[in-house]
Amino acid sequence: MNEELAKKAEILKNLASAEAYGGDYSAALKHGQEALKLYEKLGDLPNLVLGHTTLAGIFAEGPLLLQDQAKALKHAEAARLLAEPGPDTPEKAFFYTLIAHQYLHTDEPATSVTWARKAKDLAEKLGTFVGAPLGSAQARMGELDKGMEYQEKDWESYVQAGNPLGMMLCGHQIILTRTLARDIPLALKWEKIVAPEVAKIGTASPNAVNRSLLLTQALSGEIPKAMETCQIAQSFDVNAAFSCWLEDSASLGFLHLRAGEWGRARQVLEEALSIHDDRHSSVAVKALCLVLGSLNLEEGNCPKAEELLLKSLEICRHGGNVLFELWVLPVLAELYLKMGQPEKAAEYVDRGFELMKPDQNWYGLPGPIYMARGMLATARKDWDTGTKSFDRAIQINRQYRLPWDEARTLYERGLMYLARGGQGDRDKAHEDLDEALAVFQKCSAKKDVEKVLRKKEMLKA
Repeated sequence: MNEELAKKAEILKNLASAEAYGGDYSAALKHGQEALKLYEKLGDLPNLVLGHTTLAGIFAEGPLLLQDQAKALKHAEAARLLAEPGPDTPEKAFFYTLIAHQYLHTDEPATSVTWARKAKDLAEKLGTFVGAPLGSAQARMGELDKGMEYQEKDWESYVQAGNPLGMMLCGHQIILTRTLARDIPLALKWEKIVAPEVAKIGTASPNAVNRSLLLTQALSGEIPKAMETCQIAQSFDVNAAFSCWLEDSASLGFLHLRAGEWGRARQVLEEALSIHDDRHSSVAVKALCLVLGSLNLEEGNCPKAEELLLKSLEICRHGGNVLFELWVLPVLAELYLKMGQPEKAAEYVDRGFELMKPDQNWYGLPGPIYMARGMLATARKDWDTGTKSFDRAIQINRQYRLPWDEARTLYERGLMYLARGGQGDRDKAHEDLDEALAVFQKCSAKKDVEKVLRKKEMLKA
């Protein structure tokens, strides 16, 4: 009886492996699950470990519509628990890495760091290399310099080893991390290094890199170039495997938001949010909630914006994602100013400055926090703080090549001058609005251009 079960399990295991290799992940998942059940009956430890690992891989990095990050984590943990009592091996270090990567998808970088360090320590003890996502997790916890340095070391190891999957995953993370840090020159520098190497791999490998690059281009105001990136590579193909959907899952919606295509942005974001929410990918959900919340704020739907932004904030705080919390806080501050609640807005502005420890490099992240402080100061008629905050935000945005953010800050500073109404303030406001208009036009930001033109017409009247 056991021999028959073992033969059947072997056939199913081999079939699943062949199907996965051939790109039929639905069939591979079905037969892999059937084989696992048989190995559980047989108590076949090595094949149980292999079966759980295979299923974890499909649930984590298979085609998007098959993914389920909660199930991926469950199978990765099961493989680790089965292997844990055995001797220390490179395979065990790999399980730790797999678990660390899964905690990135559930947006728990603090937990990811713990497992990544275990993987790194064991690999060093064994004299081998495993590409644990330690750098990506550290960066999300706010240790940006440390995280980036570790990513770059990993990249060199993957290139030297000629590891295609490692290069794709690491290259994607390198560009995304620098983009999330709002350092456009650094992100584009690495795009020139990563893209040619990843392009050599073929198949779906450029998808993740192009998706993160799309976010880079949208932030840098290169809207036409970003639209071109969408057409060149089907970066949002839900049927492509090994695409590693992280915060850049929201990049297409973010692009349409910045371009002023609000209807298209809503369609893209709501569809993506439904898909990623069902797949327990908190790292994608919180980014989508931020962008969709920002869209609702622009459209004047404050209650819905508040619901979405607070959900994004909750996910960040639950997992210790300082990096992305710094994206959410200034938008929440702006929301509460719009709702006439400056004291609540002040809480989020203060929190932003508390997170940005002075002994660490925060790249372009302080820009939006300074702009939010300037808007708050305007509401309080604290003109000195407002002027200094807007000036600092503009300086940061220029340094890190964030033209849309620069234009938005110029617009808000112009509104501050109008509110202050001192000698020469009306002329200063006109100068800022003119400059903001020129930058928004260069960024192809249609809705923002219209907003500035409306304000200028009102001033003429």
